[in-house]
Amino acid sequence: MSDDIKSTLDILIKGRQYASFFEWPDRQIKELGVVKELLTTLNSTTNLGLHSPSVYEQDPPDCICKNVEGANVAIEVTEVVCSDAARLNAQGQKVHRIWRTGELVSHIERLLCEKDKKHYHGGPYINILACLFTDEPMLTFDFVKSELTHANFGPFSQLTSAFLLFSYEPVSKSYPVIPLQFKPQSS
Repeated sequence: MSDDIKSTLDILIKGRQYASFFEWPDRQIKELGVVKELLTTLNSTTNLGLHSPSVYEQDPPDCICKNVEGANVAIEVTEVVCSDAARLNAQGQKVHRIWRTGELVSHIERLLCEKDKKHYHGGPYINILACLFTDEPMLTFDFVKSELTHANFGPFSQLTSAFLLFSYEPVSKSYPVIPLQFKPQSS
């Protein structure tokens, strides 16, 4: 058996048990896969026309793509997951994080602030997007949508938009996405 196949099987057998839908043995392949699903959903529901995603070797950004005019768009990828629940599940405990009102908004705000502070290589970029993704069992699309209804993040100095991508939903045969609302920048 080749080392690549063995490594993939090890991840599938022993990999993270909690919120594991997007898990993959290679971080860059995982991030590119997440970005491809985001772009597929965005392009089917909006006229953004983002295309040609690829891993950017001088991270950050994690990935780049092109817009309809051919300009570069930077994409930073990060997971919305409870690291404590993931750790406890890895230790054999079967737990789920119950997100209380307001906790998700605070968690996302922290993630976006971290992404906004990074020094992005290889610019200029017409836009810098944050692609958040989740497979948290208790973060259903309806719950998250209600939590984020009045949430406004930022303002940010670099990020121009952000989206939260959910794991595959068999009923809709898609990866649902919620656009995150940003506060306007001060002039």
